[in-house]
Amino acid sequence: MVKIMASKLRDVELITDTGVRLGWVYDLSFDEETGDILVIVAEPDEDLDTGEFVTDHEGLLLIPVSAVKSIGEVIIIDSSKLAVKSKLRRPPSPVKVSGESSGLGQ
Repeated sequence: MVKIMASKLRDVELITDTGVRLGWVYDLSFDEETGDILVIVAEPDEDLDTGEFVTDHEGLLLIPVSAVKSIGEVIIIDSSKLAVKSKLRRPPSPVKVSGESSGLGQ
């Protein structure tokens, strides 16, 4: 397993495997008990219609880490695993995002 420092992910572009430019990494949301990364919080691309995507109260995209296919110069997101509002049976539970969690949002 390759280890990557969270600070190196700040501002890395997120693109789906179908070529849709989602935006850039803003922060990460962690499980406080396990330390596992749950969600990538992303600043949406200015051309992205965020209406169908799950966002927080500030309009930042919430991308489940389970949707990540690869990390390199860009982060490739599996579009079939990307949470979109039309796939949800119930509204997503709020995600607590804090700049203190990873140091990325500072």
